[in-house]
Amino acid sequence: MFQGYYNLTANMITQNRNLNVISNNMTNVSTPGYKEDRIMQSTFRDEMMYRYDKSGKNAIGVESWVNTADERVTDYSEGGIRETGAPMDVGLTGSGFFEIQTDNGMVYSRNGSFNLDNEGYLLLPGIGRVMGTNGPIRLTTDEITIDRQGNITSEDGSQYFGTIRVVDFADYNQLTKITGGVFQANAQPQAANAGTTITQKYLEDSNVEMAEEMTRMMSSQRVLQSSAQILKIYDQLTGKIVTIGSPT
Repeated sequence: MFQGYYNLTANMITQNRNLNVISNNMTNVSTPGYKEDRIMQSTFRDEMMYRYDKSGKNAIGVESWVNTADERVTDYSEGGIRETGAPMDVGLTGSGFFEIQTDNGMVYSRNGSFNLDNEGYLLLPGIGRVMGTNGPIRLTTDEITIDRQGNITSEDGSQYFGTIRVVDFADYNQLTKITGGVFQANAQPQAANAGTTITQKYLEDSNVEMAEEMTRMMSSQRVLQSSAQILKIYDQLTGKIVTIGSPT
């Protein structure tokens, strides 16, 4: 019976972690370029079960014990792009990421909701400066045109400011999400596929489906509540056993 304590407690911990991930997805449903996460669950204890009858001891199969959160997996599928009308908003279509310079090195994101900092550099607010093919991109005006290859010019075409750098990775397991839709990498990026394009005045939406997240949240909450109720019953049974076994 006491094995149930381990199973139920582990399951409650796992469901709490799952709810944290789901809550984070829902919080970022409006974050441009955000990629949803999932908790993969597994067991870390398997036992052979036996049946005893007249013929003796017979193996009937393996039973898994102790449910646990195995790993967090990110879904990198594209979200749809929507028009915003803002000249410094850009949406990516195809694989790849914008490269952003921070105080702690380069990070990568599909969030193209850019702005200008106090020195005129193109900026992903709260993160860092947007990298071009020749370094950070500095503008002298916010009246700009950005073509599908990421080339930035003034509206009249008289000034060229740079080309937005779009990179990709051979293996997305090399990426680690650090906040929202921003990733660090433990490998050098490569040039994005030639089919990747940039669309000015558009943003890529999050790939989170709110209805699915709500369904997963309710399911996880039910499992958590059921485990807590059964754990309470186990505790009550244990109390009775102790009481019965105590000398009067």
